[in-house]
Amino acid sequence: MPDEENKKSAGNRVSDSNRFKYIGFEVFPGKPKDLFKSDEEKAKLIDAVVAKRAKGEVIREECTLFEERISASDRLILTVACLVILATLFIPWYSAYNEIVEEVVVTPISEMPFDSPVTAAAEGDSALMAAGESPDTTALAATDEPAETPMATEEQIETDSALTEVSSSSEEVIHGMKARKKIYREYSRLTGIGAFVALGSVGAYVFSSGFVLVLIAIILMLYALLCVGLPIYTLYGVYGMKGNADERALKLKRILRFNWIPVVLFVAAFVFSFVGADYSFDAAALYSSLGASFGIGAFLNSLSWGIFVSLCAFVLVAAKGIEI
Repeated sequence: MPDEENKKSAGNRVSDSNRFKYIGFEVFPGKPKDLFKSDEEKAKLIDAVVAKRAKGEVIREECTLFEERISASDRLILTVACLVILATLFIPWYSAYNEIVEEVVVTPISEMPFDSPVTAAAEGDSALMAAGESPDTTALAATDEPAETPMATEEQIETDSALTEVSSSSEEVIHGMKARKKIYREYSRLTGIGAFVALGSVGAYVFSSGFVLVLIAIILMLYALLCVGLPIYTLYGVYGMKGNADERALKLKRILRFNWIPVVLFVAAFVFSFVGADYSFDAAALYSSLGASFGIGAFLNSLSWGIFVSLCAFVLVAAKGIEI
């Protein structure tokens, strides 16, 4: 019985000609072509393999098995990111502002043309003389005797002087004044280190308010502490670990995973801010950006660019742990 089963199994085997039809994911209907273009090329490659084996080299070229797990570029990126996290503690993390309303008087000027009768008459005579015609003097030529000139009264003198002043300018300027409001913001900022220094003053307001605001304040304090501890711990993992290359790489990989903790803390604070909380003080009287109650708007308005830079650096360091 066993011999019969062996014969059946041997008969069901795929022949060599059929086996070579399947190369990778392609199916060849006939016999595949030879891998070498000529016998000289085949002999050359075989001689190169024999010479390599004679030297004791058993690993193929471009093998990544013995490459360094942590490259020089990885060390440089991790070092720069850790230094950036430490540096963000000395730039603004939190900010608040007051809106100052200032009234500004704007004076628009509009010009309206005003032609005086005297100026119009003078312009008409000038136009006639330019056309070659003389002005109408028949009224003056009707008599040879000069017309008697009446004595001018004081009112007529004043009127004539007024007409003279108006005729000296063909335009009248009308001034209008309009008041507009100018709004600008007056900021107050705190650095990451300054937030710990200001706990005695600002902390009294925050920790006496609603539970959510107190919880977010604690989360951000832990975040700031991790900005000190994790970069130093990461730099120790990059340069201070002992052991062979694989051991150092595995230990550093575990260290880099801890850099996800600040990211999780920031996301948690962001989510809790949607719940909101009431202030125990008149926040709007101190800073208008805080609003009447704490919420997502007040949370985002109170964050400055320093905390976002540190967050991006944490994400970069943690993502490097996936590549190792």
